[in-house]
Amino acid sequence: MQPINQLLDQDTFIKKVQYLIITLFLLLIAFDIYLAVDTTTDNDTISRIIKNYTDNGLYVLTFFWGALAANFFFTTKHVLLVSGTIGSIILVVLAFFIYWFSLGTKVETFIGPTENDIRIAHAIYMIIGFLIAFLVWRQRGVHG
Repeated sequence: MQPINQLLDQDTFIKKVQYLIITLFLLLIAFDIYLAVDTTTDNDTISRIIKNYTDNGLYVLTFFWGALAANFFFTTKHVLLVSGTIGSIILVVLAFFIYWFSLGTKVETFIGPTENDIRIAHAIYMIIGFLIAFLVWRQRGVHG
C-alpha cells in the first residue's frame, strides 16, 4: 500500500477520482429527473428538498456551497494565512453562527422578502463562504 501523499500525486489516481465524481454527479442529476417525472413521489425531488431547506432560512447551505467552490476550483500554491485545520475550524464555526443565530433570516428581513431579495441574500452568503474559504481553507494544488 502506498502512502497517501504518493497516491495523491499520481495523475492516474486523480483522473479516476475526477471520473468517479463526474459519474456520481450525472447519476444524481438523472435520479433528480426521475423523481421529478415520477408521479408517486409527490414532487419530492432532491432539488426541491434542498430549495425548501434554503428557503426556510438555512443559508448555511449556501455558505458551504461558496466555500466548496473556492476550495475545489481555486487551489493554491502559496502558504495560506492559517493551517488547513484552523481554516476548517473557522469555516465550521462561522457556519454554526449562521445557523444558530439565524443570521440568514436577519439578512433576509433587512434586504426584503421578495424572491429576488432572497436570491440576493443567498448570493451574499455564497460570497461570504467563498471569501472565507479563499483566505483560510483551500486545498493545495496537485503540484503545489
